Amino acid sequence: MSSWAERLRDNPIALADAGSAALHEVLDEVGTAFDHRPWPLLVRVPADRPIQVIGDSHGDWPAVSAALSFARAASPHQRFVALGDYVDRATRSQPDPSSLPAGSVWLAAYLLAWAAHDPERVIPLRGNHETTRQIPVPGPTLLRELRRTYSPSDALALWERLVGLLERLPLAARTENGVFLAHGGIPPVGRYDPAQWDRDDLALLEGLVWSDPAFEYEARDAGFAYDARALEAFLRAVDCRVMLKGHAPNHSGRAIYQGRLLTIHTSDLFAAWGEGGVLMAEIPVRDRVDDVRELALRAWDGSIWKQRAIRTVMTEAPDEPREDDRASPLPASGGS
Repeated sequence: MSSWAERLRDNPIALADAGSAALHEVLDEVGTAFDHRPWPLLVRVPADRPIQVIGDSHGDWPAVSAALSFARAASPHQRFVALGDYVDRATRSQPDPSSLPAGSVWLAAYLLAWAAHDPERVIPLRGNHETTRQIPVPGPTLLRELRRTYSPSDALALWERLVGLLERLPLAARTENGVFLAHGGIPPVGRYDPAQWDRDDLALLEGLVWSDPAFEYEARDAGFAYDARALEAFLRAVDCRVMLKGHAPNHSGRAIYQGRLLTIHTSDLFAAWGEGGVLMAEIPVRDRVDDVRELALRAWDGSIWKQRAIRTVMTEAPDEPREDDRASPLPASGGS
């Protein structure tokens, strides 16, 4: 008989009526795999095959499973990177409806099960909603979803275990052909060298999972703004040319900073934001990617992934990086 983790990998909602013991079994298997092969803070991703990348998903398991199926339908299987924010907000509706589904529970368990099973090809990164015990997010719903699905005592224990495993995921990735991937932004000045990154560094965490471009900046409860010059300085420091991120829905589907930065979201919760659509980006097989417009962008219509153009939004040109390049802290009042 197949394990619960195997069943979950075949069907993201296999656990829907299974009881708490089944989810505990999945988390046991994931924890054992993560103990055997701990994730680094920065994952280096080979560019020997296309890499499919998804953005914020917030429980939208139909879109995420369709994206992963797209990557795995190729022979050999393509690599798959998720940019964080798998939990909270109970997607495919407005946030926190009266009948809150358990979508973020199933999606988080589904991606964890795949990351444990095939870590070379399925790489989920952390977003700000996976680091909520370090830097709280406004209105989290994961525990509420668990309490509506399991008994109160089971729900709290499962929340502790699920969040603990999500906190063990990497913070960022870098492809061999020069694409940097993170949920929100770049590290603060002085922390550009990944060899010096520390798991307990809250400033690093805040930069990578909470920050936003200065262009059309959205004030939040945490994070800072980075302009084109700061982005260029960081990308040079890690030998990259472009960055792919989530976090800022008003930027979704748009290339800014002269083709250096593309934001995507993969949840119908944000389908009307930015350029619209439930999006997935493909990093091609080539020696070097110098512009995000060299990526392929697709939108999911509920049945197939359709090719989309990447819209370029004109912003200021990056100056030559200077020794005092830094991202500028700005006041914050919201959350994504």
